[in-house]
Amino acid sequence: MKAFLAGGGTGGHFYPALSVSQELKKRGFEIFYFGTEKGIEAKNDFPADKKILYPITGVRGKNLIGSIKASTGLIKTALKISKIIKEEKPDFSLCFGGYTSLPLGIASFLTGTPLFIHEQNSVPSYTNRFLSKFAREIFITFEYSRQFFPDKKTVLTGLPVRESVLKDISIPKQKARQILGIKNRKTVLIFGGSQGSKKLSETGLKLAEKLPDLQFIIIGGKHFKKPENLPENTLFFSYYERIGILYAASDIVVSRAGAASTYEILSAGKFGIFVPYPYAASDHQYYNVKWLEEEGVCRVVREEELDFDLLKNIILSGTNMNPEKIKTLVKTEASGIIADRILDEIHKK
Repeated sequence: MKAFLAGGGTGGHFYPALSVSQELKKRGFEIFYFGTEKGIEAKNDFPADKKILYPITGVRGKNLIGSIKASTGLIKTALKISKIIKEEKPDFSLCFGGYTSLPLGIASFLTGTPLFIHEQNSVPSYTNRFLSKFAREIFITFEYSRQFFPDKKTVLTGLPVRESVLKDISIPKQKARQILGIKNRKTVLIFGGSQGSKKLSETGLKLAEKLPDLQFIIIGGKHFKKPENLPENTLFFSYYERIGILYAASDIVVSRAGAASTYEILSAGKFGIFVPYPYAASDHQYYNVKWLEEEGVCRVVREEELDFDLLKNIILSGTNMNPEKIKTLVKTEASGIIADRILDEIHKK
């Protein structure tokens, strides 16, 4: 059995694809993975039998000439993948959105290969909206997304979370704190997504100075340098590979609202204070978490509203949330659900 997967460029597309690939490998599938030479997938391992990267770029945000060049590259890549499909004869294709998925999606349509897509965000990408016309089934992370797709073939599966993250978030809180070498006290994790956030990092450092009874863990990202004089109650990282340990050690997480971060925080049963990235396409980060605030399990703060006093008050009042209620809102078995749905669909007579 063979499966063709595509989805990369950023971690938001790459890691869910990785998680489902791990599940399919367990079920005996040979995996072909398609991505771009400039994305996160070029720098990270992927559980595939063959990883094929192309020099493609997205169309959005470019001038006329740039758009024509990018579109031509995507079409040429789709034709190349069509040839590979005819040679390898995969049982199905699975795309995770973004321009890196478009060539495989088009090639699957051209060759009559069963196509499935997964949408991570509340507001779908243009790629997934287009590919949904040809997909057998559409898997969504948030119920909010259903309105953008044909209801009859749309399935709420949740977001596939990496096995390594799920394993680490199950570590007992006190043990996780021992691993990090911090005291066993109320702990706040603050990070701004894969790119970091200067405003979140600066506000977090100020909070640490003013709230010495709390423990703070701050991930500054590659653009925010570690301060020379950190408060005693603060751990600072530019990047931390095993973020699940940081979730396990924390009581509250202050974060952007990308789909992957949001779902990982929920899976860990933590109270989230989400500050959506204000320039995200279609404001999708806000809609990723708006419904959670309505459920009473998080707070959403617009970037222009964010200040020291507001964040301090939410942190001090938000530590008594019931983590079990938070966990009821997520499906930690999303990879298995997706694999089951695909197998059921392609085996229909």
